[in-house]
Amino acid sequence: MFTTTHTLDHATEAIDTLSPEHRQAIHLAYYAGFSNDQVADLLGVSVDVADSRLSEGLIHLRSALRVAA
Repeated sequence: MFTTTHTLDHATEAIDTLSPEHRQAIHLAYYAGFSNDQVADLLGVSVDVADSRLSEGLIHLRSALRVAA
């Protein structure tokens, strides 16, 4: 049986597998709603680095969610 609790548990476990840099970038962009430019400014990195962290973090998160399902 697939429940919302199972989904949230899997999502939390998947997020916990991210590196701190990827987790922080994803949190700022997708939970706090900052733009990529703002994420870069907040993290003190270039927009290219912020974009890379977001992209790589999402790839890792998708992979972790597939494994956890």
